[in-house]
Amino acid sequence: MPPSCELIPGQPVTLGRHRNNTIILRDEHASRWHAVVVNEGGHWYVNNIGVPINGTRVNGERIGQQVELADGQQIGIGDTLLRFRIEKPGETSAPASASASSEAQTTPLQGDELTVLCNFLMQSVEQADARTLILQALETIQQQTRATLVGFLSLDADAPLPKIIWPEQAQVDFQLSRQLTQQVQVEGRTVWIAAGAIGESLSDSLGAFRDALCIPLRAAGTALGALHVYKSQSVFQERHLRFCEVLAGYLASSLNVLRARRSLEAENSRLRDRVSSSEELIGNSNQLRALRQIIGRVASRNSTVLVRGESGVGKELVALALHRQSPRRDGPLVAVNCAAIAATLPEAELFGHRKGTFTGADRDRPGLFQQADEGTLFLDEIGELPLDCQAKLLRVMESHTFRPVGATQEIRVDVRIVAATNRELEEEVRKGKFRQDLLYRLQVIQVEVPALRQHPDDIPLLAAYFLEKLGRECRRTVRLSPEALSRLQGYSWPGNIRQLRAVLESAVVVSDKSMLDADDLPIPADQHEAIVPSLNLEDLETWAIRQALRQTKGNVSKAARILGVVRDTLTSKMKRKDINRESL
Repeated sequence: MPPSCELIPGQPVTLGRHRNNTIILRDEHASRWHAVVVNEGGHWYVNNIGVPINGTRVNGERIGQQVELADGQQIGIGDTLLRFRIEKPGETSAPASASASSEAQTTPLQGDELTVLCNFLMQSVEQADARTLILQALETIQQQTRATLVGFLSLDADAPLPKIIWPEQAQVDFQLSRQLTQQVQVEGRTVWIAAGAIGESLSDSLGAFRDALCIPLRAAGTALGALHVYKSQSVFQERHLRFCEVLAGYLASSLNVLRARRSLEAENSRLRDRVSSSEELIGNSNQLRALRQIIGRVASRNSTVLVRGESGVGKELVALALHRQSPRRDGPLVAVNCAAIAATLPEAELFGHRKGTFTGADRDRPGLFQQADEGTLFLDEIGELPLDCQAKLLRVMESHTFRPVGATQEIRVDVRIVAATNRELEEEVRKGKFRQDLLYRLQVIQVEVPALRQHPDDIPLLAAYFLEKLGRECRRTVRLSPEALSRLQGYSWPGNIRQLRAVLESAVVVSDKSMLDADDLPIPADQHEAIVPSLNLEDLETWAIRQALRQTKGNVSKAARILGVVRDTLTSKMKRKDINRESL
């Protein structure tokens, strides 16, 4: 607290943090050389020295130029208040003089402000959407302070939110000062500045305003954003600043809670959608060892990976291995089957949507890209993605930004794309069903997963692994006879590992034996029937679908389980291949 100081006419009194000032202010909000009090023609005046960041106040009103002081007035600098007193004649033998003394004082919230804050708190408790919560806060501040413009800029690198301005029509005419945001971010405190007096020294975007507040939103040691409050016709009072700071504190806490909730939702989605963490690439064949080496080389890169291979070979396990061995291993792995995305709203699934955009959109919902931010997005069966959605995917891969359905602002994400396909995309390009530019962007790095018939030596290990898991579920130990194992290794497996697991699961469930024989395995007995004349991937897939439908007597759901795909995917493939279950 600075001491009292006698002011002598003709001698200016300077105030600030520098030790050479007449009155040294121990206040972090004060500039080194902040203000000066002078006597001119028998009158006392106070003026800023240069352009102090937080300005000077007289009785709570900010000054933009020299202001005459009257007896009893308060000079406010930062959190410090100085009382200006003029001694009456006869009170002292000394010549007429003035004195200044500091008072520790805070600005209490008034009744109407407390009521408004209580209403905001009740709204924030029920709000689950960050953008809506911020809009409520901005509208509350604008109504209470009569500000011309109120805005929010995100400082949260982990969960960035788009810029928000209130009133909404103001975003056409005004911009928020990013320089002011950076200053608040660096200093970690509120900045109150007479914006109209600074010209272009701080920001062109403040030139239309007379007064400006910028308040940091911090919670749990993290900078979440900055609130901007601007006035064009008048200036803010101390109570306006106090109200904004209190509301900003509650807003920051609420945003931090929603931030943690979004992280948990994304993690929950990742755990639901990703392949079980206990599963891995199993096998010691030369083909599997070569595949592991390729994964190890490309996992550390941030490049897009296209995983190719027949249906059921384990492409999702390759994506999982790429993620686990990458620097993004602590981030989310979000998997999506492109064939299962709703044909009517593929954009909403990938990029999210805003509340009220379409029927059933009762709340804002983050898309898969936003859920996978700082992690990996696995796009399985990429060849099934609609053409219009392919164009939007290409744009996101190039710019790393997207706009949710119904939103006006774009969101930036940091996502690594791993795509997978069992189709010849080059042929799809020639047919006009797949974009060539997207194919170029996807095949930066290609990983080929071998079909099971190409490494039959791994079948004993795979069978043992699946039987152990199935045995735990059935609470009994199940093994294969030498004849059963020989039959598994002699089969061509058009459905690959997925079909192998389905065959073993069927055998374990149907039979109560602890030792499975060759006859217990639901696969064709005739080797000629088992081997497909053509090795074309499309032909193999068509053959496998027909075989599964024959075994299940046209039951699509059971056939989908045998093939290891969801029912919607199988239905889509049957329609594309013109396979009618009634004619089998």
